[in-house]
Amino acid sequence: ALHRAPTSTTERLAVAKRNSLIVAGASAASGRSAGKKWKRQVEHDKAPEDKKARGEVTQPALLPEELKRICLSYKTLEKWCNMPFFATTVTGCFVRVAAKAGISDQPYLVAEIVSVMGTKNVYQLGPNRTNLELKLRHAGKEQISPLRCVSRQEFTMREFMQWKLAMMVAGTKVPTSEIIASKEKSIKEALDHTFTEGEIDFIVALKDGFRTAPLNFAKKKIELLDQLKAAKSQGDADKVEKFQDEVTTLDEETQRLYELRTPEHAPKITIPRIAMSRKRPAPKAQSEEYQYGDPFTRKKTRPIIFTSLKIEAVRKRVYGELDLRYGPGFPPEKED
Repeated sequence: ALHRAPTSTTERLAVAKRNSLIVAGASAASGRSAGKKWKRQVEHDKAPEDKKARGEVTQPALLPEELKRICLSYKTLEKWCNMPFFATTVTGCFVRVAAKAGISDQPYLVAEIVSVMGTKNVYQLGPNRTNLELKLRHAGKEQISPLRCVSRQEFTMREFMQWKLAMMVAGTKVPTSEIIASKEKSIKEALDHTFTEGEIDFIVALKDGFRTAPLNFAKKKIELLDQLKAAKSQGDADKVEKFQDEVTTLDEETQRLYELRTPEHAPKITIPRIAMSRKRPAPKAQSEEYQYGDPFTRKKTRPIIFTSLKIEAVRKRVYGELDLRYGPGFPPEKED
């Protein structure tokens, strides 16, 4: 046997002491493991409260493809800018917009549309004119941007990760799957919207208010003259002066447009010298031999009316005319 049983009293005491030390070490190790397990359990249970107290919030799993479902492009905003449902539909959606100073170090960022504001500044947005601006929020920071500052392209993966990190640092939660589904439903309803007569009148009136010049000057002048006549009958001097000034301005604008259409006032087009030097010379007159062989030359196609080619004089005259029109051909066959 490798292990010899202790015989003396001293050896028995040494063995007992060693066993007691082993037991104590095992109990301490088990206590430490249990303490670590209990600590992990406590930290796991109280992690959200501790992170919230430190200003950190756990973010739900959100992929870029999910956020793109409620991210609006420049083309969509350009199409909807004069629609009656514009403000309610776009609020809560996201856009890729040019960043202002102090918001981000990147040229573009991902921002949420907080609200839609109307201003006095009327600007061109594609084929439409509008005065709307968007109040945007990026991780607690807000900026106001016109619709024309929205990007035509989708946000990149780097911009998405930067926005998500900024939201985590600011303690703001990203949109959940329920919010994304709700906004996506409202976007689809806007795409399939059926306009009523009242909404169409609203859109027409809104576009007319943003026009720099009327579509029909004669119709506009008739309306102004009717309003001027009504103001004179009521004795309102302020309205009479106002409508008279509008009629005068309209006449001046009409005269200016009329002068632009006349040939003497039309802008002259100057051809650069380099273009004049490259101008091709006029084609030379075609030779008599080549004139009838060219398939693109205009030819007389009026039919020749005759009854018989048996008469020698008629036959010669017909073949002579055919040779003159279409060139010399085969000699006529002898008829029996």
